[in-house]
Amino acid sequence: MEQYLAKRPQLKESTKNNHNRRYSQILEYLNTNENIENITTDLLSDEKYINLIKTFIETKNLPSRSAYINTILFIVSPVKAQPEIHLIGTYNIWKKYFYEIDTLYRGNQIKQIKTEKQKKKWVDWEIILKLRNKLKKEFNKKKINGQLKFKYKKTEENVSERVKILELIQNNFFKYQYFLMLSLHTYIYPVRTEYSELIICSWKYYKRLSNEEKNINHYLINDKRKTKTIIFGKDARKNKMKQSLNVDVPKELSLIINNFIDMRNILYNFKVKNNDTLPLLFLHSKLKKNEKLKYGMTPNLYSKNFINFMERNLTKKVGVSLMRNIFTSYYRRGERPLEEKKRICEIMNHDPHTQELVYLKQD
Repeated sequence: MEQYLAKRPQLKESTKNNHNRRYSQILEYLNTNENIENITTDLLSDEKYINLIKTFIETKNLPSRSAYINTILFIVSPVKAQPEIHLIGTYNIWKKYFYEIDTLYRGNQIKQIKTEKQKKKWVDWEIILKLRNKLKKEFNKKKINGQLKFKYKKTEENVSERVKILELIQNNFFKYQYFLMLSLHTYIYPVRTEYSELIICSWKYYKRLSNEEKNINHYLINDKRKTKTIIFGKDARKNKMKQSLNVDVPKELSLIINNFIDMRNILYNFKVKNNDTLPLLFLHSKLKKNEKLKYGMTPNLYSKNFINFMERNLTKKVGVSLMRNIFTSYYRRGERPLEEKKRICEIMNHDPHTQELVYLKQD
């Protein structure tokens, strides 16, 4: 697979990893019957192997099948939709198969009926909001709030009180990070996994960035405690946008972000300056003595962490993708103003037609 990926060096690492993973799965399946070292374009042109690979792909759930076909198409044509002349026939075979699967998937989606898998995992949006509010009360009861930063400053000469505050933060740091993740997806219309690599910076720093850096990343502008802005880079989302999107952070969410950043700063004695940048979220660890926070949160890891968090709290494996279905189905119960619909679709990064076709669900 590496030789094909080398022809598209600009691909995101996550995309490369996904192609590698699917390639390995297909190869492993083919090797159950024969000894095949690599999946070649000759093999993908052979009717015997075409049928074998289709058999494997059809063991996958319907929404996942197109991704496997895309990996096959990538091998046949690493430069998108530009196969070499002798491979045009092979490319057309797999493209036709892609359209067949996509049509089947869209046909199911247009019925707007929940799949069996979705029914098992589904919780109403009101239940998700109740969880958020419950966690908020629990943290307030523990006195993890906007006063924590100031209380800590007052304990310079009171070692025992300082130790208590540090222990409180250490025991709750990642619990609060999960609460923050849930809050990001509920105070703002639910996006995909964009928050996994959200970078904290100032307006001054952001304005000095090159256009490329602005376009390929997401930023949290954190100049003030009461007001913040999230900027989604125009080329950093699943559906690329004409321009980067600025979203004002609601006041309640700003307070939650402040608390989390305060906890981080106290725990690790961070002193952040205007030209500093840090990720908002960190890899989960047990925070043993003198252990540093680990960077490297990825979309895939974010998704897994979120699902595990929701399962622990609601006994349902609700991921960010299902959250989008749940929110849309809740929101669209009644008529909404057109401008409001457009803004929601803009933030969620899909068009109104897709919202109707894919995300709106009923029993």
